[in-house]
Amino acid sequence: MASPEHLALRTKSPTITTTTVPACTMVTFTEKKPPFHATNLGELAAGALRHGMTWTIFRPEEGVFLAEGNGHTLRLQLPPSYTFEYSPQPVIGSAVSNSLYVESPLVDKLFFGILPGDPALKLPDYHMGTSSDVYHTMYTLDPTGIATKKIRDNRHPSLAPKCLFGFSDIIPLACAMLRGFDPQNTFARLPIPAEYTVGLLTHQEGFVIFRHRLDDFIAAPQYTVTPALPVPYMIDQIREMYHAMMRDFPEWEDEVLANKQMNNRSPKFLARTLENWTICTDYFKGIHETTGPTFYRDLMAAHLKNAVNWWHQAWHRMRAGKERDNYGLRDYIAEGMHLYWDYIELIVEDMESKGWLGVPREKLREAWVVMIFRGFCWWRCHWMMEGDGMCEAPPRLPSGYYIRPVDIPDAEGGFVVVPAGQEADA
Repeated sequence: MASPEHLALRTKSPTITTTTVPACTMVTFTEKKPPFHATNLGELAAGALRHGMTWTIFRPEEGVFLAEGNGHTLRLQLPPSYTFEYSPQPVIGSAVSNSLYVESPLVDKLFFGILPGDPALKLPDYHMGTSSDVYHTMYTLDPTGIATKKIRDNRHPSLAPKCLFGFSDIIPLACAMLRGFDPQNTFARLPIPAEYTVGLLTHQEGFVIFRHRLDDFIAAPQYTVTPALPVPYMIDQIREMYHAMMRDFPEWEDEVLANKQMNNRSPKFLARTLENWTICTDYFKGIHETTGPTFYRDLMAAHLKNAVNWWHQAWHRMRAGKERDNYGLRDYIAEGMHLYWDYIELIVEDMESKGWLGVPREKLREAWVVMIFRGFCWWRCHWMMEGDGMCEAPPRLPSGYYIRPVDIPDAEGGFVVVPAGQEADA
């Protein structure tokens, strides 16, 4: 992509042509000599955001755009009156590095409320930038509509209108490893794809209760009393990996400490977390080879279908005096992770209803444990917000303006932009 600096160097006496294509307005800047680098609105929008700016004005229908932040100002006015101004004001220090994002075409999708699914697990992209996007995505995962209705009920103005309790788990469970696999690259910040992104797989309470319930699960009579069943292999491995992370890295369970590291996370911590995430991903790839490519998607959907209930049920249990040990942490969030473990049998039943009767129940329980631990690892490799903020208004842009352009030299030595999906023809 042409960076704002690149564009600013080539704005002398430009002419502009605009072409409308489905879901995106293409804007081509040209000069007679030398040819100007072509771009589109989505590419320009993402480029400004990567530089730590926020679009305070983004009105494509009027051709008026203004992005500010991180010491920069980018102003664009399209025809009939054309202006292009870019005023960089470099700022030195950690404040700058912490305002920047991981650079990747997949990360750019988050700016538009699009969650890039992990191709290794055969997952599609999921739209979640608006309430209607969230409801549609949940409906595709649970066609009964029951989970979608629960999300709507939770978001009632008198309750938590911006929150996506349980549904936000889709971020660490479905998303690809966007930061890359080089632990020496400590950048971890991602754009916020929805109004609410944190959840039980982010919070310390989720980690701590998961650990205790995992230990309790392994200590259950069926695994400890003769004649005892063998503990499922990956459940035992997850316990070992979890306790090793807790022993070696205080930021593993402590979300506040992890978030303070922002874009400066420990390479050793990242290396170990990435290794664990990869082990879990390979586990599911192995299952797909023997059972089919939809296993993980169905498991994730079964989890989300139940997870959207935790917030309401946790408060109901607390009002009834039935809350369980919170180990000195926030009680209702701790109760939420207790409920996640309670949902395991419901998830198993849901998987069987989808045709996974040939998979032993112990294997389905094991797979859920691996999936949740994998989600923990994903979150500790990424960062979306500072401190304990529960809800933020992210700089999302309409998903219709997202497009992945391809630059191809033309006969004059310039460039053209080819809409996504037409690269091969070009």
